[in-house]
Amino acid sequence: MDPYFGETIDPDSLINYIYTPLFLKTKIDVLYFDILNWEKYDLLDIDLGLGTVKTDYKKTAISFVQYVWIKMVEALIKYGFSYDDIRAIRAKLGQKLHFELNYNQKIAENKALQTSDNHKEGYVTDFEKYVFTTIAFKNKYHFFFYNNAPTDFFVFDDDLIRDFNEANMGDYFFQKFNKDHFSFSFYKIFEPFLHGDSHQFDNRSISMLSDEEDKVLRMIRRNYNELKSITIRFNQSKPTHLEIKTTKQVSAESRIMEHIQKRDYSTIVIQTVDGCVVNFENTKKYKL
Repeated sequence: MDPYFGETIDPDSLINYIYTPLFLKTKIDVLYFDILNWEKYDLLDIDLGLGTVKTDYKKTAISFVQYVWIKMVEALIKYGFSYDDIRAIRAKLGQKLHFELNYNQKIAENKALQTSDNHKEGYVTDFEKYVFTTIAFKNKYHFFFYNNAPTDFFVFDDDLIRDFNEANMGDYFFQKFNKDHFSFSFYKIFEPFLHGDSHQFDNRSISMLSDEEDKVLRMIRRNYNELKSITIRFNQSKPTHLEIKTTKQVSAESRIMEHIQKRDYSTIVIQTVDGCVVNFENTKKYKL
C-alpha cells in the first residue's frame, strides 16, 4: 500500500485498489470459524457507499475495506462487546456522507452520462472515510469504545489532540480518557501493508502463520462442525503431527461399511443406543 500512503493525486486508483475483492476468508489472519459465526449473526455485512469492484475472482473473496471491518469486529468481541453492541456500532459507522458525482468533468460535458447512474447523488460511509483518510493522509486514528454506551465512541488522531490543546479544550479530551474505555488503534490494521518487502495486499494473503500452521488450520476447517478433539504434536516449537477426532452420525450400519471401504478412517469407535448404531468417532492422523 506504500504507493498510496500519504498520496491524494489519484483517488480513483486508490478506490479501485482497496475495493477489489482479493482476500480469501480462509487466508486472512482471523479464524475462519469465527468469520462463519459472525456472518451467521449478521455482524460482517457493512454498507459500502462505493461498493466492491466486480472481478472474476472468487465470489467469497473480500476487499481490504471489508477486511478492516472484520478486524474491528475481532477486537470488539475480544474486549467483551456483545453482538448487539457491534451491530449498533456498525450502524453508527454506516452513516452516509453524501456527495454529488457531477464533479467529474467528463460527466459534466456528456449529457448521456448526466442522465445515467453516474450522475446521481452518491455517498460514502463514516467507516469508509476513516479508511480513506488513514491511507491518503496518514491519519493515525484511535477509537475509544465505552461498554455502557457503545455507539458514543470517541475518534481522534494526533491532529485532533493538537487542535484541542490550541483551543484550550484539553479538559474535554481528558474527560474521554478518564472514562473506562477500550482503546482501539485503527491505524494498526494498516501497518502490515506498509513499508514491507512483500506487498501482502497484492499477494492476496495476509496470513501471519507459518506453512505448517496454515496447513493445520486448513485441515481443521474441512469438517469443523464435526470436530470433537484435536491433538497437535510439536518438535522444537514446530508442529509435526496432527490428530483429528470427529463424530459422525450414521443412519444405518451399512453407512459404516461405506466409510471403511473408502478407507475413510484410522481408528473408529462405534456408539449404539438400544442396540442401534447412532454415530461413530473417526480419528485420523496426519504428518505435517
